[in-house]
Amino acid sequence: PMGGIVLTNDGASILREIEVGHPAAKTMIELSKTQDDEVGDGTTSVIVLAGEVLSVAEPWISRMHPTVIIGGFTRALDD
Repeated sequence: PMGGIVLTNDGASILREIEVGHPAAKTMIELSKTQDDEVGDGTTSVIVLAGEVLSVAEPWISRMHPTVIIGGFTRALDD
């Protein structure tokens, strides 16, 4: 609070302090906040999982519309 150094390994605390402008990054931070509000734990895990989903989807974004990619993920969940 007084401009000092804070040391933490709490993902929610770290993400609360980050200011970002990119819409996807803002969504990731909101995802982390929701996880913390609803469960109280697992913020780092949910960010790592969401990051991996985005990583897998990235090569397809230039080839097809994002709703088609989401549909593919949804079908995979059903299977």
